[in-house]
Amino acid sequence: MGRSHRMVILLTLSSLLLGGCWDRTELNELAITSAAALDVNKNGLWVLSFQVILPSSISAAAGTAGGPTGQVPVVVYSTEGETIKGAVSESYMEAPRKLYFGHNSILVIGEEAAKKGFSQMVDLYLRNSDSRETVSILIASGDGRSILEQLLSSEPIPGIGLERILEKQERYLSKIPNVRMYDLIKKQLSPAHSILIPEVIISGGKEVTGIDQLKQTTVPSKLRLGRAAIIKETKLVGWMSDNEALGVSFLSDQVHSSTIPFSSDPEKAEAKDSTFVVSNSKTKISVKQSEGKYNVTAEIKINGWLNETGSASNLLKPETIRKMEESVQAEVVNMCKRAWAASKKANADVAGISERIYRKFPKEWKQMEQDQEDVFKKINLQINAEVKMKKVGLSNKGYNKLSKKEQEQ
Repeated sequence: MGRSHRMVILLTLSSLLLGGCWDRTELNELAITSAAALDVNKNGLWVLSFQVILPSSISAAAGTAGGPTGQVPVVVYSTEGETIKGAVSESYMEAPRKLYFGHNSILVIGEEAAKKGFSQMVDLYLRNSDSRETVSILIASGDGRSILEQLLSSEPIPGIGLERILEKQERYLSKIPNVRMYDLIKKQLSPAHSILIPEVIISGGKEVTGIDQLKQTTVPSKLRLGRAAIIKETKLVGWMSDNEALGVSFLSDQVHSSTIPFSSDPEKAEAKDSTFVVSNSKTKISVKQSEGKYNVTAEIKINGWLNETGSASNLLKPETIRKMEESVQAEVVNMCKRAWAASKKANADVAGISERIYRKFPKEWKQMEQDQEDVFKKINLQINAEVKMKKVGLSNKGYNKLSKKEQEQ
């Protein structure tokens, strides 16, 4: 047998041993989910809801949800089980396609499920290769399924629309961070074991679940972000207002950009008649130990510009600008104090002050951490803010001052 014949036989045998794509799944066999929700029913069972994309409706859509065909772009259905994975598996009893979570961008956790604790959901995401650790997490004050059923007028796929709302809020307001699964995991493993997660609500009247409701200039309801859910060890333990959450963002150095309404002259009127735009913010935390307690100082330095004012004061005068800066400083300090008070009430250090203490005094912190109820009692937090108003816009005088001059003339 020649060498060439031996090579042919070897190649033939090798090809027989190759498995090929024996375990592949065709695209038309998958149900692609854009969002999911986790709830608990009256019997204590886990309820999983899935927002599944309908490809035919999306391809027919012409820039609006549903498109000219009048079909909804997604369908929502739920399964239940004693375990979360068990609930997912129940989908095979009714769904003609296998659920695929590779493009899932949103996870909504209902209030009852959040109170019960959703550590099993985190475990499920860590163990499965087709789950995305970049999925954004939201807490619903009611049940999560109703959030998935709500259609958006400006985005065909509601799950993607919610993700974009989160990204824009984080970029331009910095009130509540866009919390992804890996953020939650890192925070739960940190000394603080706590994090803030945005609340999602249906604002308005009747829920928008059909295409006909979108064929109007005004829809009866919409999805929007609300408060901030205080999560400790994957359980809901309290709520913060959006302004208190902004205080947490300042304390934890997570402010990218924001707007702060303030009084241009608090000595004359407490009403907020001006707006300061934060262009840059930096927070430095220092920790000192004294007699078994920790003195923590937060130094917040903020740069920005005046975006709006109802003041008649002359903006060319340094004392006018100084008063405005002091007024903004007072607003920031007040927000941070209220945020810290809300954290103490929930016994959850969402600002991450515990992490700063642990880094500097790891041995002492481990001893203090044994009794979580005493943690806040041993922390004295001092908040200082320094605001620099770099610009006042295109006019050095308020419109009220200009209009008064015209009237005098």
